[in-house]
Amino acid sequence: MGLSAVLAVSIFLATYVAIGMEKINRTIVSMSGAILLLLVGVLSLKEAVTTYVHWETVGLLFGMFTIIAVLSEAGFFTYMALVVAKKLDYNPLRIFVVFPLVTAFLAAFMDSITVMLFFATLTYELSRLLRFDAIPVVVAEVCLANIGGASTLVGDPPNVILGLMLGFSFNDFVIHNGPTAVVASLGAIGVAYLQSRKRLMLGGTVDREALLAMDPAKAIKDAWLFKLGLGAFLVAIVFLVTHAWVERTLHIPLTAPLAPLIPAFFILILGGTKTEDILRKIDYDVLLFFIGLFVVVGGLEKTGVIKALADFIANVFRHQDLALVSTLMWFSAVSSAIVDNVPFALSMAYVIKNIAGQVGVPALSIMVWAVSLGTDIGGNGTPIGASANVVAYAAMEKHGHRIGWPRWMWLAIPQTLVALLICNLGLALKLWLRFY
Repeated sequence: MGLSAVLAVSIFLATYVAIGMEKINRTIVSMSGAILLLLVGVLSLKEAVTTYVHWETVGLLFGMFTIIAVLSEAGFFTYMALVVAKKLDYNPLRIFVVFPLVTAFLAAFMDSITVMLFFATLTYELSRLLRFDAIPVVVAEVCLANIGGASTLVGDPPNVILGLMLGFSFNDFVIHNGPTAVVASLGAIGVAYLQSRKRLMLGGTVDREALLAMDPAKAIKDAWLFKLGLGAFLVAIVFLVTHAWVERTLHIPLTAPLAPLIPAFFILILGGTKTEDILRKIDYDVLLFFIGLFVVVGGLEKTGVIKALADFIANVFRHQDLALVSTLMWFSAVSSAIVDNVPFALSMAYVIKNIAGQVGVPALSIMVWAVSLGTDIGGNGTPIGASANVVAYAAMEKHGHRIGWPRWMWLAIPQTLVALLICNLGLALKLWLRFY
């Protein structure tokens, strides 16, 4: 291993550890790692910007973040949760089952961080009025949000990275990960219900007057923004579903990043005086975090470290398709429970791309589905395994409910294991049917 490779590995590991420790803002950490690589000469600025930063991923995320910022500003998430709670007649057991399924559905198309920010707070408020324990419900919501996010290209940041870097579309994820994620979600909520149904109710008087005062219509802060955001979101989904057909048939370059960017651009034009508020709500720090990570992992790719790792894996698992696919999924799951799943997914995108070039290994697509499912779902295992976990954990602490690692893991790990076992069976079936 040459000096450049040693420097690239050292900076990558230091960045990874610093992100995992969460003592310094992760955006500062990733950008510091990128700058260090440039200073020691492993990459030039031109290489970093033009070769290793994947601007399509950044563009798609910016478009989706803009649309979600509009929906958030308009009160969409609170409105949705209150409508569902009212339809369930504010029954705690029904809320326990249905709220997580709703977060799974929403997280398939939206940023799970935003989804959990609103649902965790509203679940707490309902638990206070209905006298039930909010913690099992919130943990189940997080678990299903991460599982639901695995079903589409835009559901979780790891999917955006894997899909756009390796050439898989929104429809590919829906067709191949969607059915598996649906079954895994049902399995996970079944386990959650069995775990906590007898200990859910706290007893006491239900505040019916306060419940009746929680009118969903009052949650809408701005009716114009609400309609604008919902319309833009639907247009983005339609574009994501049809963009490949439009490019192929009509010869219009409607790429995946343009699918959300076009409606997001119109939102900013039509937002009027609210445009500045929308722009302030966009998660620019997340975009900078991604840019820094692309450069840090790019150092490993340029110096040949990733190719060497890929060659080793391919040699160990040559002509053992199921063993390789299962190992990729479970390794991704365990790793994502310990460290941030975004840098892990970025590293694995390069690794499986290099593995796919070897003789006697399965197709790149089945490896993508394995890494995607493992990375998205495995993060449920600990409070820091995914960004949605951190947001929900902090929201509950803010309201005086400290979950603690032991209780989180006791609740989340059984749900996660059942979901992963279902995914592993789904991957095995795909290999058997050669449908991937």
